[in-house]
Amino acid sequence: MDRKIFLLRHGQIDYGIEKRYIGITDLPLSNAGIGQVTRLKEYFSGIEIEKAYTSPLKRCLQTADILLEGSSISREVIAELKEINMGDWENQTIDYIKDHFREMYEIRGANIDTFVPPGGESFAQLQKRVMPAFEYITANTAGNILVISHAGVNRVILSKLLNFPLQDVFKISQPYGCVNQLSWDIKCRRWQWEQVQVNQS
Repeated sequence: MDRKIFLLRHGQIDYGIEKRYIGITDLPLSNAGIGQVTRLKEYFSGIEIEKAYTSPLKRCLQTADILLEGSSISREVIAELKEINMGDWENQTIDYIKDHFREMYEIRGANIDTFVPPGGESFAQLQKRVMPAFEYITANTAGNILVISHAGVNRVILSKLLNFPLQDVFKISQPYGCVNQLSWDIKCRRWQWEQVQVNQS
């Protein structure tokens, strides 16, 4: 049976009532997020995993701690799996950016793949950072693996593997605690993707 690569988004975080740009801001899981990851642990209890790889941010490390508790699965922290860096926009509310940087906000909306917020990075730059790490992970494993990371990271990986336009990256849904199951189709020579919603309400 062909191996599977599971791209996980960490569980929910608590960033307040207003929507914010949370990239590399290092926030822990919320109580709801801990509950989501606990359900993920149950889901993975019947799946043999060779190794886990995780972003160094707290929300992913906590996710890994819960998922791997009581198991002998080794883990490796990969710095390149950090979320997209939003620079000066980090931890700012979307409404604040709209009000104070309307022109840049609109330019980003029209050029989501290449726009770089001040001091941050674009999705194109994120993809260039992440893909060598993903290739390292797949080249150094043979069995099923977990990659515990972020919405932006998962989106740029899926965009690359599935030949999905980076401009349309937000059309790839990545809710908290989602599981992206990837397998290589030898016959068609392409990646097959299925998203599993363990935490659907």
